[in-house]
Amino acid sequence: MANHYNELTSSSHSKREAARAPAARRGWAVWLATGLGVGYGPVMPGTYGSALGVGLYLALVRCLVPLPHPRLLLTLATLAVAALSIRVVSIALRSFSVQDPQEVVFDEVAGQLVTLLPLPLVPQQRFSYWMAVLAGFLLFRILDAAKPYPIWKLERLKGSWGVVCDDLAAGVIGALILFSLRWFGWRM
Repeated sequence: MANHYNELTSSSHSKREAARAPAARRGWAVWLATGLGVGYGPVMPGTYGSALGVGLYLALVRCLVPLPHPRLLLTLATLAVAALSIRVVSIALRSFSVQDPQEVVFDEVAGQLVTLLPLPLVPQQRFSYWMAVLAGFLLFRILDAAKPYPIWKLERLKGSWGVVCDDLAAGVIGALILFSLRWFGWRM
């Protein structure tokens, strides 16, 4: 009888361990998908993710400006973050019980990077540049929250594609608006 009890408890223990192990291996993806934990912020975690995206953009610009072809490198880095966000969010979603958890903000980081791409790498006017960064931040947040057509259609995609693509689309629309403002004379 004791032997049977030990077999039962050891098998249920090993099942629990087996279920816990994949979750433990997903910890890095959850950490990245939640924007290094900023997605657990108390109110509007997407805003924290967008702020993280602005910080990443500014850090990338600072690192890439001295190198040859900084605009190309910034665009490639943004594309890499976007691709990475799809993969990381895909892995992290297995640890959440809802389709698009608000704690997952890596998609906001990627979308915010896309929005800020049209900004100049070397500002001509410091105040105007910071106003443009703020405008890009607000544009992205408004587009991400309001989800005008076609953004809301992309949100219906399955899995990480739906979580990330709507933010990337908001980023593209925000980037087009910022580009248009520059084209029509806003000196940044």
